[in-house]
Amino acid sequence: MHSQFLSFAGKSTLICLGILALVAAVPAQAQIPDEFTNLKVLPESMGKRELISVMRSFSTSLGVRCFHCHVGDSPDSLEGYDFASDEPEAKRVARAMMKMTGEINDKLLPTAGRRSVTRVTCLTCHRGVTNPEDIGSILAEAAEKDGAEAAIERYRALREEHYGSGSYDFGPMPLGELAEKLAQEKNDLDGATAVARLTVELHPDEAYGHLMLGQLLMTKGEAEAAIASVERALKLDPENRWAKQMLGQLKKAE
Repeated sequence: MHSQFLSFAGKSTLICLGILALVAAVPAQAQIPDEFTNLKVLPESMGKRELISVMRSFSTSLGVRCFHCHVGDSPDSLEGYDFASDEPEAKRVARAMMKMTGEINDKLLPTAGRRSVTRVTCLTCHRGVTNPEDIGSILAEAAEKDGAEAAIERYRALREEHYGSGSYDFGPMPLGELAEKLAQEKNDLDGATAVARLTVELHPDEAYGHLMLGQLLMTKGEAEAAIASVERALKLDPENRWAKQMLGQLKKAE
């Protein structure tokens, strides 16, 4: 039974028995009880070494420490931790997520009829962040609350911290969606243009950002700059029909 819980824990915010402190060392293991009480999802027969392995995977997948899900204060020592307590909300959420992922892996995925199906794990959703959110939602919230510049600052901060980890999609599309939202829903052409310029800065060899910038500049009446952007897009993607159409419109308006 317990094997299903070793690979899954889906969106677990986690039971991070945070035994991430154990990652560091043997002394911490001495502070973990040899017998466990109040196990409601994991099997009561689970051994100490096996439980530590499960907790470590939770901690790593969510980027958290033991005190995220357990009553205790120290990130470096497990002394005095009350592992049995159900007080932390994160621990209760973890149990729900574990049950959910077990349902997905052991009941729903097998009905797909495929011979080999990748099991859902904590990492599937969390990818090293405690609360998994798509970056588009994060940027939209920042823009709604504090404007385009705040969204851009938030994007840069997330990229600085997580680029290469797979935690967020740092491709051009989320930025394009933000620019479109600012332009169409907020009528903030300057903010949308700033986002488009960020896209071009970070993805200079992709036509998408240049074309998006060109369209915004055209809307703002900056024809010369718009032409330059669209021509750059066409150089990168000579068969882009949208770019050809836009360039024709811009040339005709000159």
